[in-house]
Amino acid sequence: MGADLRQGIHTTAEQVRTDLRQEIHTTAEQVRTDLRQEIHTTAEQVRTDLRREIHTTAEQVRTELRREIHASAERLRVEVRQDINASAEEVRADFRQEIQAGAAETQRQMQLMQALLLERMEATAAETRRHFGVVAESLRSDIKTVAEGLGALDEKVERFRGEVGQEFAKVDRRLLHLQVRVIDRPDPA
Repeated sequence: MGADLRQGIHTTAEQVRTDLRQEIHTTAEQVRTDLRQEIHTTAEQVRTDLRREIHTTAEQVRTELRREIHASAERLRVEVRQDINASAEEVRADFRQEIQAGAAETQRQMQLMQALLLERMEATAAETRRHFGVVAESLRSDIKTVAEGLGALDEKVERFRGEVGQEFAKVDRRLLHLQVRVIDRPDPA
């Protein structure tokens, strides 16, 4: 009985070992599967949470960056406007000074040109007066010559009239004489 008992204990122990090994193996497989499933689910949850958190953080960063960019752009616009206004005012002031200096120089040049023009006009007027004095003297001389020529022509015309009158008187006498002859002639019929 001792050997059978040992054999029975040994067989039972072997069976228990085999069952335990199988149960441990099954449990280990179940634990591995459950752990894999849980790890996979946890990993998916972590990924989803990380994505959500990254997306939220990125959105917050974008929003903050937009605000900062907008604020910086607004500050820059204000500074640029101020710089432009200051530069424009400087340019206006410089331009006014240049215009005033140019106007003063132009006024001075105009006065100088006026004086030169007046001087030239006076010189030209004096020269013109002298020239027209010479021309007037020449015209007087020409008019005197023409007047003397007209006087001589008048004399010639008067002489010519007298001569023409005498010649017409001769022609009239001849015509009268001819007429008398024609009237005194007998009619040839």
